[in-house]
Amino acid sequence: MGTNKLNWEQTFELKHFRQNFLITWAYVSIAIAIFLLFVFLAGFLPARNFFYYLIQNVGIFLAFTVVLAGYSAIFGIVNSPQNALRMENVKWTLKNFHYFLGISLAFIIIFLAIVFVEIGISAISYIPLVGPAIITLLTIPLFFVNFICILCGVCLFVVFPLLVWDLHSIKETVKKLKRIFQHKWLYVLCYAVVSISILLLAMQLIFYLIRYAAGITKAAQWQIHYALPEMVNRLGMSSLFTDILSQIFPRPQTVSPATYSVGFVNVLKYIIGISYTIVFSFIATFPLTMYFLISSQYIKNIWQEIEEKSIEKEITEISNTNTM
Repeated sequence: MGTNKLNWEQTFELKHFRQNFLITWAYVSIAIAIFLLFVFLAGFLPARNFFYYLIQNVGIFLAFTVVLAGYSAIFGIVNSPQNALRMENVKWTLKNFHYFLGISLAFIIIFLAIVFVEIGISAISYIPLVGPAIITLLTIPLFFVNFICILCGVCLFVVFPLLVWDLHSIKETVKKLKRIFQHKWLYVLCYAVVSISILLLAMQLIFYLIRYAAGITKAAQWQIHYALPEMVNRLGMSSLFTDILSQIFPRPQTVSPATYSVGFVNVLKYIIGISYTIVFSFIATFPLTMYFLISSQYIKNIWQEIEEKSIEKEITEISNTNTM
């Protein structure tokens, strides 16, 4: 059982962590680029119609799948000897990206099917008197069905790299998933809930710090207030330091951009927007890399325990057969 010890020292060695961080950052950057591309494409359509939201949701789906591919690449590196950086792990995720799309899409289809079934059930409410009463009584069952689906999605996210790694067939993926939840479902569930909660809290804290820093940066850039993208204006948060800077420097309204051409101002906006995007992706990658490394090590050890127990069971059965 010595092979099942969590090798945190090796996993978080500076050299390995830096390599894993850069790989995760690359995937996160690609995900953000894909999302922004689809948001840009959606901008050509009338706002708030069906296809407008469809294109945006497709962008979100593809971006999330790219992040899952990055998670799987980190899992492959953690599983390699001495946590070595092997480009074939990254190449494998890119070559087999259709598997990631397929599994992610399959779960979404299952969830949508459940939603449509619930829509069908809600049609009972059209029956006078009896219908609304039945729907009211179904509140708890419907809630728990949706809650369990969300929990399953969270658990699937945690074990996703193990399902797709060394994948040869969909049947093998289903077999892996069945073995994990048959032997270690409580471990996976508890870890998924706790780890995702910590990750979300870390992201919220980072977002709060980013807003704080963006507010101070915005106050210091009073002279180019007209070139700040709308996102940056909304992002910046007021604080004691922003109040101090606003008292020292002139009010933004007193500075006129009339001396600059529209093209020049747009260039400044693009530079500022790209700069903030790079900074955000870089900062957000740190907790994601930590999560990917810890989760990869955890599910790797869970799978090793399942495999060892399976081998022990087979040896016991063979011994019993020989004894008989």
